[in-house]
Amino acid sequence: MERSRPSVRASEATTEVSELVSLGELPSPRELPSPRELLEQVRAPGVSRSDVDALLSGLALPLGPGEEARERAELLHDILEDSQVRTFTGRDGRQVGHAAVLALAELGYPHALEVPPELFAEARAAERKATGAGVERSSRHGLGAVSTSVAGLVELLPVLFFGISAGVEAWPFVLLWALLVTLTSFLPAFLLGSEPVSRRPWLHYLLLLLVALPGLPWLGVTLSMLGGMDSSYVLLSLLPLVMAALRLGGAFCLHDRPSDAEPSDNE
Repeated sequence: MERSRPSVRASEATTEVSELVSLGELPSPRELPSPRELLEQVRAPGVSRSDVDALLSGLALPLGPGEEARERAELLHDILEDSQVRTFTGRDGRQVGHAAVLALAELGYPHALEVPPELFAEARAAERKATGAGVERSSRHGLGAVSTSVAGLVELLPVLFFGISAGVEAWPFVLLWALLVTLTSFLPAFLLGSEPVSRRPWLHYLLLLLVALPGLPWLGVTLSMLGGMDSSYVLLSLLPLVMAALRLGGAFCLHDRPSDAEPSDNE
């Protein structure tokens, strides 16, 4: 029998919870639907990444008012027995099944004894791996954002100085150039890695394309200068080569998105 989709209100609640998590805030039990509602949301057709993130956040919270440890343990066992839900992965790389195992262990005696030692060890190792991958992804994204912003700044400043020296008649060109540089450097550096963009692969890759494309002319200038076979040109070619590296390297560092699992990233 096909499960029906939970109410729009529940879906909106899970979206709000995922936004809190993305901001580094752990929601309180009052800000979440019940764990059972979160599980049914994930089991419903058209499950989104936000639903999985909300379930993972709910499993990490302490027992709510009136919630018994046995009730939570039964919920966790339901998750582990669901061959589909337990394999779902959140944006941070954590798997629902591993989170359920760790939550069972956190419940203490006698529920912790219901977890096979090898399964607990696997969940702990996966959690450490997901945490390390998240830190590495964050560092790589920061490097890409800095590289892209520096490239945009270098491309923008000479034109700004030209506009100041040339006078008012040059400012339409300066403003157009500033808009192009913003769209291909500062804006992608700010937006790539954000949750709204990570939910939409087409937008993610469009922004990457905007970052990388201006690097190709810089690379072409470098090759043409090196083809002159003159030592002075070789030295001058370092500037466009660095610009190409900043652009293409920035796009490479920013390309990483949270791992894709079965749930859709579309809302």
